[in-house]
Amino acid sequence: MGWLKKGQSTNPHIGSKDWWLYEFSVEEIEQMRSAFTPMGNIPLEAMLEAPDPSALATLAGHFKKKNLRHLGYRVLDRADFLVGKNVSPVSLHFYFQARGDFYYRWRDEDADALEQAVESFKRQIGLAESVKKDLMIDFGDERRLPGHAGYRQLRIIEEKRGNLTLAKALCLQAKKEGWADDWDKHIRRLDKKIAAITA
Repeated sequence: MGWLKKGQSTNPHIGSKDWWLYEFSVEEIEQMRSAFTPMGNIPLEAMLEAPDPSALATLAGHFKKKNLRHLGYRVLDRADFLVGKNVSPVSLHFYFQARGDFYYRWRDEDADALEQAVESFKRQIGLAESVKKDLMIDFGDERRLPGHAGYRQLRIIEEKRGNLTLAKALCLQAKKEGWADDWDKHIRRLDKKIAAITA
C-alpha cells in the first residue's frame, strides 16, 4: 500500500479497536467531541471505533477547520489502515472520495496534501467499473450513474497542471463508462486548449 500517507501516526495500536485512546490526548478528544456534530445521536466513540473507512472519513470531515485538520489526518490514518479489511468496493468508493476531498482542501497548506488527494481520486477511479451497478440511480424509466468526484477532481487538477491530454483522457473514460457530467463540454474546451498549444 505505497499510496498511503507515511509519517502521521506512530501509534502501535492503530490496528486495535481502542486505537484512539493511544492516538489522541484528552484535550484532543474533547476538541473532537466539540467539533463532531452528527445528524442523530451518534457518540464520537462509535465513529472512532467504526470498522469501515468511509465512516472514519465522515468523521474526519468534521475536523476541516485549519486548527483541527491534524486530527482529521490522524483519523484518516486509521481509515487507511482499514482499507482492504473486507471493505466493500462501494464503501471504498465513498472513502476515497472523502479522503481526496479532505486532502485537496489543504493542497496549498500541507506539502503532500495535493499528491494524497490525487492518489485518492486515482484509487476511486480504479474502483469505477466494480461499483457502477451498485451506484445506478433510477430516473423515471431509466437507470443512470451519478457524477464521479474522482474523475471530476482529477480532470480539474490535471488541467490546472497543464496536463491537457491526460485531462481529456479522463473525460473520455468517464463519458464512456457513463458517469454523469458535461463531459462533451469539457472535451471541447480541452481540444481548443490543446489545439492552441500545438498550432
